[in-house]
Amino acid sequence: MLQQRTIDNDPAFESLLRKIRRERGLDCNQYKSAFLQRRLAVRLRARGVKSYRAYTRLLDDEEYDQLFDALTINLTHFFRDATTFVALRDRVLRPMLGLKAQQGRRQFRAWSAGCASGEEPYSLAILLHQMLGAQIEEWQIRILATDLDQRRLEQAQAGVYSPFSFRGTQWPDMDRFFVTTRHGHTIVPQVKRLVRFRRHDLIGEEPPGRFDLILCRNVLIYFTRLQQVRLCRAFHSALMPDGVLVLGKTEILPGEVAGLFEPVDLREHIYRSQ
Repeated sequence: MLQQRTIDNDPAFESLLRKIRRERGLDCNQYKSAFLQRRLAVRLRARGVKSYRAYTRLLDDEEYDQLFDALTINLTHFFRDATTFVALRDRVLRPMLGLKAQQGRRQFRAWSAGCASGEEPYSLAILLHQMLGAQIEEWQIRILATDLDQRRLEQAQAGVYSPFSFRGTQWPDMDRFFVTTRHGHTIVPQVKRLVRFRRHDLIGEEPPGRFDLILCRNVLIYFTRLQQVRLCRAFHSALMPDGVLVLGKTEILPGEVAGLFEPVDLREHIYRSQ
C-alpha cells in the first residue's frame, strides 16, 4: 500500500514515513494519499525545505508536535452541527435512556473517537445534564474521549476554552455549565467528571471497550476506503446490542458494512447496530 501513496515511489518519502512510525508510532499509511501529501507540503514550506530528505533531518520533538497538528483533526467547537445533537437527543438518547430507566439499568457509556480538544464529548455531557437534570446523580455515566494528539488531549483535560470554541454555537442554556475567568471559559466540575480522556490510535489499536453510543464525526474522511471499512467493523464490534454510531455530516457509511447497521437518521448520519 505504501507504494501507492508515494510520489514517483520516492525512497526519501518512504523513509520519512518509516521514521515517523518508528519514532512516534503513527502509521501515516492510514491517511489518504492526497491528504497526506498536502499536509506534509505545508510543513516543508513552513520549515523552508524542498525535499523529504531535508525535512526528515529536521524532525525533532517540536517539529513532531507541529506535524501532528497538521495531520490530526483538531477543528471543532461546542455542539458542532446542532441538528445532529437534536436528532441524537430526540431519536437516540431519549428512547434509549427511557428504556434503561424502565429496566433499572441506569448505566450509559459513550465513546467520542477522535475528540480533538474535547468540545464534542463535553457537548454530549452537557446534553445529558440537560436531559436528566437532578436525576443524573442516579446514573452511572462514562464518556470516553480519545485522540492521537497528546497535546490536544491535555488541553481537553484542562477544560478551559476561548471564544473560538463557541463560534457559531446556538444551543440553549449553556452558560450554567461554564465558569468564566480571565483565562477563558472553564467546564464546571459536574460536567467534567463525566468525561475521561486517553490517547488512542483508531487504526492501530482495538476499541477501548463496549459502548451504547460511538461518536466518530469528521474523522473517516481522512482515511482510505479500506481503513474506513475496518474501522466501521471495529465500531460495530464495540457497540452494545442496539448501540448507535454517529458519523460526520460529510461521511458515508461504506457499503461493505451497511448490513451491520440500520439507519436511524440518514440526514444526520446516525446508525443503529444490528
